[in-house]
Amino acid sequence: MISAILLAAGTSSRYGKDNKLLVKYKKKPLLSYSLKALLKSKVKDIVVVLGKDKQKILEEIPQNRKIKVIFNKNYKRGMASSILIGLKKINKSSHGFMVCLSDMPKIKPSTYNKIINYFNKNKKIPCVPCYKNRNGNPVCFPISFKSKIKNIKGDQGAKKILLMNNFNKVNISSSSILIDFDKKSDFKK
Repeated sequence: MISAILLAAGTSSRYGKDNKLLVKYKKKPLLSYSLKALLKSKVKDIVVVLGKDKQKILEEIPQNRKIKVIFNKNYKRGMASSILIGLKKINKSSHGFMVCLSDMPKIKPSTYNKIINYFNKNKKIPCVPCYKNRNGNPVCFPISFKSKIKNIKGDQGAKKILLMNNFNKVNISSSSILIDFDKKSDFKK
């Protein structure tokens, strides 16, 4: 069983004063794309970590038994704090967890499933999606990595953990794993 931690707590500082997750992209809020793709994937539970504008974002999250929502009161400290709080809420039966970014609307359920399927072949080391030799997101970690991740800080996420450990790469045929929306111009592409 794989859980997903969907990071939706950021400040959208590169976007401007609005929260980019609530900005419409092709007529829907940006957040809805990641959430919908995860719901259609093989992921068994999704922990959505909220921070800035938590009430407004909460209104965009559908009621679904797969979804748990948690608030990170320390969200201004960076992505690491959201990953750590999300880890506390993943399903106890999970043998792995994906750290997913909510500003990556182009990732399809089939991409999440390919990462999960590849990870399930070797559940002892992380699985990183790769497009044309460039590593992307989301990364799937074995549950045993919870203890290694406990020491991350700031906005680096878990990349530092990958640099210090072996990991498998799964080739993805789409650049979707590299595309996140940070600036207003990203919404126009």
